[in-house]
Amino acid sequence: MQRAERWLPLPRSHVERRVLKQLSHVIARLDEAQRLSWVAPKLERGWQAFCELRDILRLSDAELPRGDRRYLSTRDFPEMKMVRLADVERTTIDYREQIRKQVADTASICSSPETIILNYLDRYANHLFGHPARRNENGRIIAVVERTNNVAEHFFGTDKQRLRHRLGQANLGRDLEDQPAQAALVSNLRHPDYVGLLSGSLENLPTAFAKLDQEQYPEVSPLLRLLS
Repeated sequence: MQRAERWLPLPRSHVERRVLKQLSHVIARLDEAQRLSWVAPKLERGWQAFCELRDILRLSDAELPRGDRRYLSTRDFPEMKMVRLADVERTTIDYREQIRKQVADTASICSSPETIILNYLDRYANHLFGHPARRNENGRIIAVVERTNNVAEHFFGTDKQRLRHRLGQANLGRDLEDQPAQAALVSNLRHPDYVGLLSGSLENLPTAFAKLDQEQYPEVSPLLRLLS
């Protein structure tokens, strides 16, 4: 209930107050179930370990496409971002050794949160860091590769939602397969700088496409999709 209170800041609407009241009734019934009393501490411990790992890796919802950018101050400064990633790597290495010692000292069972986190860090640590950076002719960092695939995942998720709204179908497997790879480029038309380079304006887009049909271009490789 304390988390729910924080998630719904004041002032609250009538619907929000009603939902909180219903939630309190559900929680009260759960507290009466003895068979669930041992589950809550286990889930709480796992949740705390997960949040600690996110803090160590400095992952936050601000990195998501719909996140609050005010809490991601280094996004527009690639050089600062590289320094931040180097600091995160050092902190993660120290944290990894810390929980390794903790697991060894306490003889934790294989299903404990610390053991699970340690196994994942041992397996994927080499993929967490070392992201390449692009530099200009003066050697200054101008861009850093994103360390997660959140942007791509949310892009395709949003694109799939739009396709579902257009078609009104729940199963979109066949439609996604038939959709050409170039369809993903249409979203760029929302960005004025992209439109300016492409055709100057959206009104000139038909003329730009017609010009492509009239001119001869060297043969290039087709745009293909990577299917998993």
